[in-house]
Amino acid sequence: MGYEELVTEAAEARVAAEADRWLKAGLSTERCDRPAVEAAVAEVYRAHDLPVPRTVVWMDSLLGGALAFWVLRHGWEHRLDGTLLADADAGPPLSVPREFARRAEERIREQIPEQIPEQIPEQIPEQIPVGQDGARRSGGGGEGCERRRLADLFLDTTGAQRQLVAALGYPMFDQLDFYWSQDVHGAYELEQAMSKIFTWSTNESLSHIARPADNDLRERLRGPVPERIVQPERDGDVITPPPPPSREAIYFHEEFGGGLGPWSAPRELIRWRCMLAAAGLPASPRLDAVQETLYGSGRWWPLEDAVVLTERPVVLRYEEASADDGVSTSGNVLITYADGYQIASA
Repeated sequence: MGYEELVTEAAEARVAAEADRWLKAGLSTERCDRPAVEAAVAEVYRAHDLPVPRTVVWMDSLLGGALAFWVLRHGWEHRLDGTLLADADAGPPLSVPREFARRAEERIREQIPEQIPEQIPEQIPEQIPVGQDGARRSGGGGEGCERRRLADLFLDTTGAQRQLVAALGYPMFDQLDFYWSQDVHGAYELEQAMSKIFTWSTNESLSHIARPADNDLRERLRGPVPERIVQPERDGDVITPPPPPSREAIYFHEEFGGGLGPWSAPRELIRWRCMLAAAGLPASPRLDAVQETLYGSGRWWPLEDAVVLTERPVVLRYEEASADDGVSTSGNVLITYADGYQIASA
C-alpha cells in the first residue's frame, strides 16, 4: 500500500496550519488570557481522568515559575537551601538574586497559604470539590512526601500510537523503535511520508530560543547531584557506567524538570495529531487539550492537585546569525520578563 496517498493536500494544509500556529505561540509576547488557560488546564486533567487542580499559581517568568514549582512540589518545609527563598542571613538560594527571590517568595505566598497540610494523599481521590465560592483550595507537600509530576503523563503519545497500530497494522513498524519506546512507536511508512512535508524550520528557530532559556535556568538553579546517581569509574579503557550528563543537567531534571512550554514540547504533539488526521482516525482529546495549554501560556508545571503557570515574555527577540561560510548558526536571543528576569545569549 502506498501510504504517501494518506498525505493528501488537506493533510499538508493541516501540518502547515499547525506549524504556523506553533510559531506564533512560541514568539508571542502578549499577556496570557488566564481564565482561558486555566480552563484549558482543567480540560487536560479531565481528559486524563484526574481531578482539576485546586491550587493554581501564576508567576511572571520561567525562573519565578521554577521556584513556585519547587515549593508546591516539596512544601515550605523543604526550602531550596534550607531557608526561606530570600532569608536575610542565609542569602538567596543558589544563583537567584536576593531581591528576585524575595519578590518571588512574596508572590508565591500570596497564592499559597503558609500553613499547608502535613502531607498529600497517596492516591488522588476521584473528585475533589471546589469550594462554594468557586475558589481553588491550596495544599502542599509536607515532611517526607512530595507531589507527583505529571508532565510525562500529559505528553504521552502512546494512545495515538496504538490507534495507528490498530488501523495500519504491526508490519509497518520500525522494529528498533517499536521495542525502544513503550512497545509502540509509530507507523514507519506513514512517518516517512509525513516527514516529507514536515519542514521543521519552526522547530529549529524555536529551539534556538529554548536552549539558552533552559541553560540559564540550569546555571541559576544548580545543586548537588542526587546520591542515587552513580558516579562513573574507569576499568582500564572502559568507563562503567557511562558518564552521566552534567551535574547541573542532572539536578535540574530531578528538581525542576516537568515544565512544558511552547518552544519545544508541541513538536511531538503536532506530529502525532497530524498523523492521526492523515490516517483518517479520530483525534486525541488528550493531546488536543495539552496543546491548547502549551499555546496559551509561557510555561506550565503540572502536578497532582496543583499547577504552576507563567506569563509570556514582554520582550522576545531572536536574530539568526550566519557564519562566514554562510551556514546559519544559533543566533542571538534576548528574553525579558515582567518581573525583571532576563536571558541573553550571543
